[in-house]
Amino acid sequence: MRTLSHLQYIGYGLLLVAVVVTTVYLLFFLLPGMNREKTATIVFSGPLALESTQAILNTVNLALTEVNHTAGGLKLRLEVLDDGDETGSWIPEKEAENARKAVAIKDVVAYFGPLNSGAAKISMPILNEAGIVQMSPATTWPGLTKIGFQPGEPGVFYPTGTRHFIRLCTTDDLQGPAGAIWAKELGFKSVYILDDGESYGNGIARLFEAESLRNGIKITGTKSISVNTDFKSLTQTIIDSGAELVYFGGVTPNGAPEMVRALKNANATNTVSFMGPDGISEEDFLIRAGGAAEGVYVTAVGVQPAEIHTDAAERYVQTYKATYGSEPDAFSALAYDGIHLLIDALQNVGSVNRADIIKQVRNTREYPGLSGSFSFDKSGDTTVHLISGSRVQDGAFTFVKILSQ
Repeated sequence: MRTLSHLQYIGYGLLLVAVVVTTVYLLFFLLPGMNREKTATIVFSGPLALESTQAILNTVNLALTEVNHTAGGLKLRLEVLDDGDETGSWIPEKEAENARKAVAIKDVVAYFGPLNSGAAKISMPILNEAGIVQMSPATTWPGLTKIGFQPGEPGVFYPTGTRHFIRLCTTDDLQGPAGAIWAKELGFKSVYILDDGESYGNGIARLFEAESLRNGIKITGTKSISVNTDFKSLTQTIIDSGAELVYFGGVTPNGAPEMVRALKNANATNTVSFMGPDGISEEDFLIRAGGAAEGVYVTAVGVQPAEIHTDAAERYVQTYKATYGSEPDAFSALAYDGIHLLIDALQNVGSVNRADIIKQVRNTREYPGLSGSFSFDKSGDTTVHLISGSRVQDGAFTFVKILSQ
């Protein structure tokens, strides 16, 4: 019988050791890595001091929880970044920094935000260069996607030529005129128009002004304001002008609560009414204005989800209230549709390939949203043009009517 030589024993021994080492390596290093879910990061950017921002953020978290933070084999992670100060005003430098942070995260698949049109003008070119899809439920300035507004818009926001920005809400070229037509229907014959000097506020104020003139409403004055405005003096100027209505184009932190309080303090609210766009259609306005907000008219892109009356909307409202103890607003409803649309896109793409994700989101057709199905046009705008009107009653925004759809 043949016996193994000493060298053969050594050879077989080394082979056995190699097999064992390889097995251990596979078990402890390669196989767990193969089974581990890949991560995908969604960056959220907005002024976190605002209650309205928190409501949108709550909705994003709610939607991610509903899918167990997974889509298409990806483990979804949310990175929350603040682009505002302690008052809720957005800061240009912060929004730019947030966009650069998103670009630096290798597995970023989407940027959800910002919530202000001026802030979007800053982050859009940065994210466009990186090929990251950007979605916003609240940036309504039309020039972000449409030509004919400010010089260079919208091309300046898309340096690569690829449209990466997806707008979940309708735009101010519809909201501003809708507010003016509503003012006419309410019987107002004269208006003093204010704005906060920002892209959104000044833009919608001018659109409201143009439509007011077309409808025979007299413009008694115009002025840009801020929180540092002498509101007592301005109130007297408004009263002396004979205006029946004050229209404010802008956002809550930029002087709207101070203006309505000044009107109230001058006992002018019996003769002068106040109207504003979705920039003040938020809990923060009610908190800061207090009782002076009573009777204020507001327009909003979208509608309060409690007024939608579809099964999907009712489930969303019930779940939101059970989770957070409060009612979601119109922006939150738009965010809910947007984040679920993004989740579905990631499910279909199944990777962190940014170009594929942009294409998948942009090609959305007849998506089943809370208020009905919608698509995106070639500019990246939603095909739903729903605008609603509400009035503050008993300290809350009370739905009045649909202004356009």
